[in-house]
Amino acid sequence: MINKSFSLLLAVYCCLLTYVLIGCASTASHKIKATAPNTEVVEAEGMAPITNNDINGAKKTSLHEAMKNALGLVIGVYVSQEALVSKAMLIEDNITSQTEGYIEKYDILKEWREGEFYKTKIKALVRKEDLSAKLKTLDLEPKKLGNPLVAFNIDESIDGKSSETKYSESELKNKFVEAGFVVSDDVKNSDILINGKADSNFNTDQGLGGMISYRASVSCKAIKTGSNDVITTFEETVGGVDVTKMAAAKAAILNGAKKIGQNFPSTVLRFLKERSTVRLTISNIESINKLNDFVRSVRSLIEVRDCFVRNYSNNVASVDLDLKRGSASDIAKRLEQNQNFSLKIAKIGAYDIEAELK
Repeated sequence: MINKSFSLLLAVYCCLLTYVLIGCASTASHKIKATAPNTEVVEAEGMAPITNNDINGAKKTSLHEAMKNALGLVIGVYVSQEALVSKAMLIEDNITSQTEGYIEKYDILKEWREGEFYKTKIKALVRKEDLSAKLKTLDLEPKKLGNPLVAFNIDESIDGKSSETKYSESELKNKFVEAGFVVSDDVKNSDILINGKADSNFNTDQGLGGMISYRASVSCKAIKTGSNDVITTFEETVGGVDVTKMAAAKAAILNGAKKIGQNFPSTVLRFLKERSTVRLTISNIESINKLNDFVRSVRSLIEVRDCFVRNYSNNVASVDLDLKRGSASDIAKRLEQNQNFSLKIAKIGAYDIEAELK
């Protein structure tokens, strides 16, 4: 009798516990709400194959896929289809593979096995503001602008004497590498050249408790080597303190370079995106009429906003292409495929193309 009573009580307890748990799960799933205008609540499903009867592995993978799909829903709302296609790989590498950075919290609404697959449905709170900021940086990816090669030529001096040190150059190289640029020591074949000077001079050693103070003036200018267009300039004057003169001079130069480096790469990228100009040099143009026909044909390309003849002599023309989208490599392919003329590409740089009319 006691056993029967105990069994009955246990059954009732289990039923109540199940009810409470289901109620809690259901309530929890409804607790996820947009906490601010910069968040979005979405529901998404993920699916993963069950391999070697590894249910736990499939469960984890399907949850991760659900999170990726949740981000994809938000991205799809705020990004045009054209941009979504062109940035597919970048979005996969930089956003959807890092779900924890953009999903504030989530609840599992349902998970189940379906044949040889495991499926998970979630409700997720996505920080769309963070996604928007990241998507803007992808718009400025150097690889989308032809992977321009950046070289540096920054002269340094300490106390009025020329120095062989490269403190500012090394610091700025690191900043450009971090931003995704390809950095090279080959000044001659670079697409962008950073020219500059860094002068560090003794300031004082009074009242510093045995330390020495230097002040450095660091100035830099970014130039497109193909056209010599000035992209941007930066200049900063900052101090540095250390126990020896050399260390203090170095600290001042590094501080100046670090300050410049905060916005230098992004400013260069923004310029290149907003004013993406490719220099096209065409040889074997027999006449001005042929050149006019060629220019009209190039202007009809959907990637080209407009083009302008810079000069024409000895059957060679230099034409600037103002691009709406794409890179020099993309334009070169389109030129070779153009049915209105026959053209052979001789060289492709990040911002220049050399070609010959056949």
